[in-house]
Amino acid sequence: MAGKLITERVGVNGDVSFLVRVREAGVAVSKTYKTKKEAEKFIREVKSKIDRGESVDITKIKKLTLAQIFTEYLKHNTVADGKRYDLEKLKLEIGKVPLGNFKSGTFALYLKTKLEQKVPDQATKKKASPLYAGHKILDVKTGEMVKKTYSESTIRKLYYAIKTSLAWHAKHHDYTFDRKPFDENSPPKAWIPRDRILEAGELDSLLAATEKMYVKREELRCLILWQYYSCMRAGESLLIKWDEIHLDEKNPSHSYIFVPKENTKIADKKNAEDRKVPLRPEFYHFIKDRLMKLKKDGQSLVFGDYWKSSSVLAARFKVICKNAKVINFKIHDLRHCAVSWYFVNTNLTDIEISKISGHIELGTLKRYATLRHSDIGAKLWAQA
Repeated sequence: MAGKLITERVGVNGDVSFLVRVREAGVAVSKTYKTKKEAEKFIREVKSKIDRGESVDITKIKKLTLAQIFTEYLKHNTVADGKRYDLEKLKLEIGKVPLGNFKSGTFALYLKTKLEQKVPDQATKKKASPLYAGHKILDVKTGEMVKKTYSESTIRKLYYAIKTSLAWHAKHHDYTFDRKPFDENSPPKAWIPRDRILEAGELDSLLAATEKMYVKREELRCLILWQYYSCMRAGESLLIKWDEIHLDEKNPSHSYIFVPKENTKIADKKNAEDRKVPLRPEFYHFIKDRLMKLKKDGQSLVFGDYWKSSSVLAARFKVICKNAKVINFKIHDLRHCAVSWYFVNTNLTDIEISKISGHIELGTLKRYATLRHSDIGAKLWAQA
């Protein structure tokens, strides 16, 4: 316990008393005793309770600010950089609010305000990148670029940073955690499903736009086609080795690509497994007649020798999209296109498609099944 804990006080009648102030681990209590011995005993009892994580004085705890609680949580826990950043941000935004005033209504208002708040430019910003729209997105109604608001997934992180900190503090100080603000305010969504797939002519535009790149033009074209056909995540594609591509020229339908479980982002899931991705005809001929020409002696990885991570690849693809004037499209959307193709053009079951795409949860797989109205209509009229 730091600082002066006992202050001797003399009253107007000459009576002596001892004021005890204890401030430690988010606890702030004070009490007056007639003797110094009693004051010292109180200090020992408080310290013992703090060490055991027991409640000292709930009325005092209710007066603690959220900033004090967040600070104590950070002090006593190992926290990832991202969560630490979120809590430091929360200390500035709602840190002055006393715990006793943190109610369902005020929490609901905070969440609503954050979801409507426009994302500000960085304070250190000097020059805008031609690939960065300054947190702006296209308004489909007006056709104009407007300021982007915080995503639900971003606010969700703040939601759980608050909840985790308050729950820990209640347990650490042995008082009942008030779940009501969280029970009455559901967390924002973790992510919003994207339904963007390539429109007519956009694949050709992307392939043509690679000509404006300085290096690896053919490699980029092959990577785009690979993603368009394979249903793979970009991270999986970068880890694929040449010897995991199995082409059977006598029986092309037996050809496949082996994807080890450990190469997937769901490797730690209960039902995750290695998978063999069969090749649709276009994919087979692309690999046999075009991709194989990139293979070099001693080269192990098909694409990983060109781009070390999916984030680097995504940055290159962003340049291609800008040059191709293909708006609101990400490299992961090529996987979306590939999965959607199987729903539109085959009679494979959801489970069979999941064996190709590597989805464990069929509910997630269905989000990729973006069937164009025109595609469905063509099927209905095919036998007319």
